[in-house]
Amino acid sequence: MKEWRNILSHHCVPSVMRIAQVTGFLGSGKTTFLTKIALELTNRGHKVVVIVNDVGHINVDQKVMGSHGLAVKEVAGGCICCEVQGTFTTTVMNLHLSYKPDIILVEPTGVAIPWGLKQAVADASRNSGLDIIHAPIVTLVDCAALEEQMVIVARLISTQIRESDAVMINKVDMCTDAEIKRCTDSVKRIDPSARIMYGSAAAGKGVREMADLIVNETSGKYDEAMEEGKFKEQYGK
Repeated sequence: MKEWRNILSHHCVPSVMRIAQVTGFLGSGKTTFLTKIALELTNRGHKVVVIVNDVGHINVDQKVMGSHGLAVKEVAGGCICCEVQGTFTTTVMNLHLSYKPDIILVEPTGVAIPWGLKQAVADASRNSGLDIIHAPIVTLVDCAALEEQMVIVARLISTQIRESDAVMINKVDMCTDAEIKRCTDSVKRIDPSARIMYGSAAAGKGVREMADLIVNETSGKYDEAMEEGKFKEQYGK
């Protein structure tokens, strides 16, 4: 920790940044939506870096985002919510020193849970000497596919929804009003207090609202005792 603080002091680099996590099951449209969010934030004058952690698909996502002129950092070695925690501080510090972003957008693998990255962000803040603000966690769900996905991976998707600060029901441009209502009802059954937003990267719907959320609001601060309790409740560990 002292080593990072010394490096930070030597480089005279401002030490405040926001980290925003955009999660969601496979096929929920994270990469496309995140690209639009990054462009929106860049157009507002923010310096944005995207950390991509999608096992088996990292290079594809890099090409998609890189084609839009966005800075992309590949995080290999598995799911960011578990195996990468040990190197997350180093990754964030290196990005901070080399690129000096004020916002880092993180796209975890589609099978990741928000709890793990939230812990990793807290560790990075504590160990690096940076003042890291954790922006609201947004979970994307595929409006047309949610019911089918819940049959297969209900526990995972339910956890991603419950651990988020906001749920973006995505691809609404491809759905009828009845389908959007069914998806909304499904999300509310999982989490009656869920903050629900509606979006479509293709139609540009919800992009500004989500960017506002990332810039202006924060996620609840990671509290180890409280979060451990939640984790045990969910997973029995």
